[in-house]
Amino acid sequence: MSADRCIRTLARGLAAVLLVFALVACAEPPRLELDVRLDPETRELTARAQLSGVEGPLRFQLDPGLRLTRLVADGRALPLPPAGAPVSLPAGRRITVEYGGRLSPLPQADHRQVLGRLPPSASPAGSFLPAGTGWYPDPGVPFAYRLRLTLPKGQKGLVPGNRLRESADAKGYRAEFDFPHPAGGIDLMAGPYTVSERILTLDDGRRVRIRTWFHPELADLAPDYLADSARYLERYSRLIGSYPFDDFGVVSSPLPTGFGMPSLTYLGREVLRLPFIRQSSLGHEVLHNWWGNGVYPDWERGNWSEGLTTFLADYAYKEDEGEAAARELRLAWLRDLLAVPEAEDRPLTRFTARTHGIASVIGYNKAAMVFLMLRDEIGREAYERGLRLIWARHRFRTAGWDDLERAWSEAAGRDLSAFFRQWVERAGAPRLRLEAAEQAGGRLKLTLAQAGDPYTLKVPIALRIYPDRIERRVVTLDAARATLSLPVGGLVQAVELDPDFRLWRRLDPAALPPILREVFIAPQTGLVLAEADDAWQAAALKLAGRVLDHAPRTLPPQDTPPAHLPLLILGGQAAVERTLSRLGLPPSPPSLQGQGSAQVWAGRDANGRPYAVVRADSAEALDALQRALPHYGRQSWLVFEAGRVRDRGTWPARAERIPVIQRGG
Repeated sequence: MSADRCIRTLARGLAAVLLVFALVACAEPPRLELDVRLDPETRELTARAQLSGVEGPLRFQLDPGLRLTRLVADGRALPLPPAGAPVSLPAGRRITVEYGGRLSPLPQADHRQVLGRLPPSASPAGSFLPAGTGWYPDPGVPFAYRLRLTLPKGQKGLVPGNRLRESADAKGYRAEFDFPHPAGGIDLMAGPYTVSERILTLDDGRRVRIRTWFHPELADLAPDYLADSARYLERYSRLIGSYPFDDFGVVSSPLPTGFGMPSLTYLGREVLRLPFIRQSSLGHEVLHNWWGNGVYPDWERGNWSEGLTTFLADYAYKEDEGEAAARELRLAWLRDLLAVPEAEDRPLTRFTARTHGIASVIGYNKAAMVFLMLRDEIGREAYERGLRLIWARHRFRTAGWDDLERAWSEAAGRDLSAFFRQWVERAGAPRLRLEAAEQAGGRLKLTLAQAGDPYTLKVPIALRIYPDRIERRVVTLDAARATLSLPVGGLVQAVELDPDFRLWRRLDPAALPPILREVFIAPQTGLVLAEADDAWQAAALKLAGRVLDHAPRTLPPQDTPPAHLPLLILGGQAAVERTLSRLGLPPSPPSLQGQGSAQVWAGRDANGRPYAVVRADSAEALDALQRALPHYGRQSWLVFEAGRVRDRGTWPARAERIPVIQRGG
């Protein structure tokens, strides 16, 4: 995976930690009023919360570092539960909760740990109190909130929502925020921020305050981030409907994060200087204010928001670059599908969030391709009309796949239920092949087939016509096998199957180059340690733990691996060559020999089993790959020097085509 794809995937992946909504459509959600005082130096937090409008029984539990000091229900003080115990109250109560304590120190975490359940943490370098971690009394249902925040001098902070007021002086920083819509939780961020601001006026006259909240060493980035944020806000307001908040912020984080939250995005300070963050990840997170944080997915019936955001952001930016870039991304999505065993495939209705690589292939790649195929099916005008219908009908409400289907059916003026049932509710992907093609005069007889229970497909094909003309067609296939007769002009030399990769399908692996991701996200991987030395083995085990989605099966030396188990082979130059020979695999590619301090490449054996090789000059050179290598899964080969990528690439692909037999007539 290239560096730019790595950060986009990280940002997308962490943005997938959207708050879990069991959203009910009600005019008056419960309301939480919070007064919060935080000292990042001591990590001390004190707070007073007032909660009203909860219709059912209330049960909440604070973070273990926090303790209740006062509990009042309907004006009457209640006895405090034992330390660490949950608070349970009957329905119909208006409660006041006073509490405080010491938060956890800011963790040293990689991006996968940040994706997990981090505790509320504080540090002068940055504080992050994630939603759902017990730093406030959570009513357990979506709620509106208003929060007043106090921080010491030198610190600034925010939560999602509209900023009502703000002041900073010798006594410290104070601000008040309001989120009047049903929210699933509250994330609080603070740090030694330098704040820059720009006012954007949208086409409908609405004014949006755009801000960067950057650590001081990043303050020079503010003008570009403000300009690009404005560009994305304008783009999506025109495409979908007006931006739904008064504010938008880009906030630097001391953690390797990429969270998208209502009215802001929280990005790791280490990646903010990378130019492709502004070119892609930022726009992706801006768009989540419409899909995910503006219209909430129906989690029980599948999270469509990541796929739609990927299609309208990451993929759309590739379309902006040109068809070649868009085609390459479509091909990458289909390559990724090869790494998903068919038994592990799931329908889109089962995707909720990116928890591992296989989930992201389905929830991001497949869903984005489904939206592309839908646009191809009904046309861009109807597609965009459907987007605006979804926004108008479900703004700050829940929408499921069936709601999307209804909106696009109305926009297209026809029933799209069969399309959605096939691509959303069904697991798997079609396997297609061109079986035969022959031409007699002005007719081309073409036989196509698909394995398994047939899909109804509109299959793109390309006719290569003598001497150098290419004619693109779309044919319908709704049976296991069909022979079609097509009128043609000229001598057709060959037929290519979906040459632009616009159809979600399982490709013939032989037509595609192997990539590292086939091993990295495999549900089971055999780990082959080519070196017996303790330092080598320690470095190899750490690197395997970083690049693989699942714990590997370490294979004893000299054992023959199971025939279909993907392999990760690690070691020094000579030891790797001996191991490849022992396993009956080709030697290292000549183009990589003698290059850099480490080389990495992907391959498949004669039976199609994927493998990846990591070869280094020393155990230290192997250890140095931990930070970068996990982000390059879409590459076929890499050359590293001192842990940095010096060169990379993908082995060439070949077209799925058959020659046309010429008959007299």
